[in-house]
Amino acid sequence: MRKFLQYAITAIFGIVIAVLVLVSKETFSQTATDVIYKDLCDAFFVPGVMIAGFGLLTFASNGGSFDIIRYGLIKLFDLFKRDLTKVKYRSFYEYRKAQQENKRSFAFLLIVGCVFIVVAVVFLILYNNVV
Repeated sequence: MRKFLQYAITAIFGIVIAVLVLVSKETFSQTATDVIYKDLCDAFFVPGVMIAGFGLLTFASNGGSFDIIRYGLIKLFDLFKRDLTKVKYRSFYEYRKAQQENKRSFAFLLIVGCVFIVVAVVFLILYNNVV
């Protein structure tokens, strides 16, 4: 059930973004089919790239790409603590080990993002066939 909820929430987020793009382009008042297909292509491509991009960032984060930056920020904020003996991570090695145990899932982001991009490509093909 949890996996379905992840997919559903991500898809709803993408649909809301798509509707916002359609509203901003005033697509609901258009009558020309080529303009409608072009706007639908844009409306599905934008959230598809956003969601897939978040998935790729999560993938990079799971691989450790941002660990040194995060650790540096944690150490910076540790400087302002009153009690320095209660620091969570003593070394980067401890931090890295803790982060390797705490991986986030990203497959649902990539799948939903790619579905939106595929729908955008379908509307692009329809647009090219009409024009």
